[in-house]
Amino acid sequence: MEYEIRPVTADEADAFVRAIPGGAGLPTYEPEPAAWWAGPGYGSPYDTPATDAEVAQFRSQVLELDRSQAAFASGKLVGTSAVFSLELTIPGGGPVPMGGVTAVGVLATHRRRGLLRGMMRAMIDDCHARGELLAGLGASEGGIYGRYGFGPATFQVRWELERGSSGLAALAEDRGRLELADGATVLAVVPELHDRIRQTRTGMLSAYPRQWAERTDVADGARRFVLYYAADGETVDGAACYRLPYSPDPAASGIVQVEWLHAASAAAYTALWALLADMDLTKRVIAAKRPPDEPLRWQLANPRAMRVTRASDDLWVRLVDVPGALGARSYAVDGTLTIEVTDEFCPWNTGRWRLDGGPAGASCVAASGVPDLATDAATLASLYLGGMAPGPLARAGRLRESRPGALDRLTTMLAQADAPWTLFGF
Repeated sequence: MEYEIRPVTADEADAFVRAIPGGAGLPTYEPEPAAWWAGPGYGSPYDTPATDAEVAQFRSQVLELDRSQAAFASGKLVGTSAVFSLELTIPGGGPVPMGGVTAVGVLATHRRRGLLRGMMRAMIDDCHARGELLAGLGASEGGIYGRYGFGPATFQVRWELERGSSGLAALAEDRGRLELADGATVLAVVPELHDRIRQTRTGMLSAYPRQWAERTDVADGARRFVLYYAADGETVDGAACYRLPYSPDPAASGIVQVEWLHAASAAAYTALWALLADMDLTKRVIAAKRPPDEPLRWQLANPRAMRVTRASDDLWVRLVDVPGALGARSYAVDGTLTIEVTDEFCPWNTGRWRLDGGPAGASCVAASGVPDLATDAATLASLYLGGMAPGPLARAGRLRESRPGALDRLTTMLAQADAPWTLFGF
């Protein structure tokens, strides 16, 4: 049987969308508790096949045809993958171009034939040719993408808070106001709010096509929204989406499910959580896809009242260009390290690289001699945004110190005030 990996044509676009696992109604995530699910139970990994209207919408408004990579067996489409042209905010460097790998799947009848590897090869090569320093994805299974040099780089948690334990410390001089809003109003203002916030928060992504339209859709009638206006009365500094706490199941009744909350100021953050955590006729708030260093815990009179009930990795990163990526970000303190990198999937990254970095910026060039540290591409990717400390990776045998003190130096260089966080996947 002959196999081919290539972008799809316009005539093949509908068949491509219907073959994507989500478009076909197949599982898109491991059937385990997930931190992105705000409901009281588990999120179902199954769905129904996409309708004609949904296929047309994805094809015309989301899919970048020239960034698709499909697998064909004797002319029949049997595998899908695609890339979104996104931006990722890195430490000190602001947003940089990133290829967002998505829609990956191979028909069950054609697994174990190297088709996934072929599509990944085509996508990473395309990112490299376009000058994108990074690629990223949300892993449907945790054991797939490390072999291609991806490592988990941001993390998320799901937490619960009983209403009676939700007393928050109010911020002085808060002259803003909260207003309930409909989906259309939120859709008109939240993209600008997100663009402001993502410029400075490591791990944040630019919006993929239709992201906010999907996040403000009220087709099921359960979503509600609230906006926070700053003291000037016009600037929207915060927004949140939640679900009303009604359920036919008594065990789930009275639970406020917070799907997302975005705040550009401490005042907006506190005001939104104060409202959502103390709504009338409710007993509990459940928040999904939240950062592991949630500030709200430290505003509670009883920090133990916030219980993390689920946790998982979120964004997986791949350094397409190791010296370019290491030189694009800044570092907490000045330092110099020579790092030996092994990268079987992208051999142009394999070698020894001298990193000179600090708060003002960095450079990374080829080097020789004994390295300070040695690691593989996937481990370096997990370290890149600062979401993983070097110590545990060293103890796990993933990061090897050749010169005493190098591990401590790397740790201090990578330190940052906030954990990297990705609000939405893709």
